[in-house]
Amino acid sequence: MIRAVIFDFGGTLAKTSTPWDTVSNRIAERLEYEDIKIDPVDLEEAINETIEYRYQHHQLGLELDSYQFFNHALGKMEYNVPVDITDELEQMVYEEGYVSFAENLEEVLMNLSEEYMLALLSNAWLEAPRQLLRDHGYGRWFKALICSYDIGIPKPDPRIFRHTVDLLGVHPQEAVMVGDSLEADIKGALGAGLQAVLIDDGFSDWGGPKIMELSELPDLLHSMDV
Repeated sequence: MIRAVIFDFGGTLAKTSTPWDTVSNRIAERLEYEDIKIDPVDLEEAINETIEYRYQHHQLGLELDSYQFFNHALGKMEYNVPVDITDELEQMVYEEGYVSFAENLEEVLMNLSEEYMLALLSNAWLEAPRQLLRDHGYGRWFKALICSYDIGIPKPDPRIFRHTVDLLGVHPQEAVMVGDSLEADIKGALGAGLQAVLIDDGFSDWGGPKIMELSELPDLLHSMDV
C-alpha cells in the first residue's frame, strides 16, 4: 500500500534558473561594504567552479551548505566571510532566480494530499526549494520539506531516502519517489527500497512507471497501488 509520495523539486515540481552574472554583480557590491573588492566576472567564474566542486562532492555522498558554497568560491580569491554574510548572499540567489511551476500543481497536490502524505526531497545547498514552495502557497500540502544540505547527504545516497521515510513514519516500500533524474531520483529511491516514478522527457529508456506530465500522477499511483 502506498502511503507517501516524495517529490524532487527542480525539473519535477518546477523549472528554475539562476542568472549568475546578475547575482555575482550584487554579491560584489555587497562585499564592498566588508572591504572586499572582487571582479564580478572573476566571482562568476569561481561560482561555476564551485558548482563543479559540489557535483564532485556528490560522487562521494557529500553535500555543501550555503556557507561552504560561497566560501569555497570566495576562497579562490583568498577571502572568507561569516555565516551572517553568506545568509545574505543566499537570499540574493533566491531573489534573482527564475521559477516556473508545473502545470496544475495546486490541483495535483491538493488531490494527492487527500490520500497520501507528501514530502519534498531536493538536492539543494540553499533554502530556495522550501522557500519557493512556501512563498507560493504550495508548502501547506507537504508533511516534510527536506533539502540535502540539512544532513549533508545528497541523492542518490540511500541514507537520505531512509531519512525521509523515517520522518514520514512509513516503510520504504510504502513510499514513491517522483523525479526527473534517472540516477539521483529513480535509481537512488530503488536502491533504498522505495518505489519510483520518472518524469519522462520522452527520451528515457526507463522501463518502469513514468509520466510526461505531473497531472498524470494520481491515476498512475492508483494503478501501482493494486
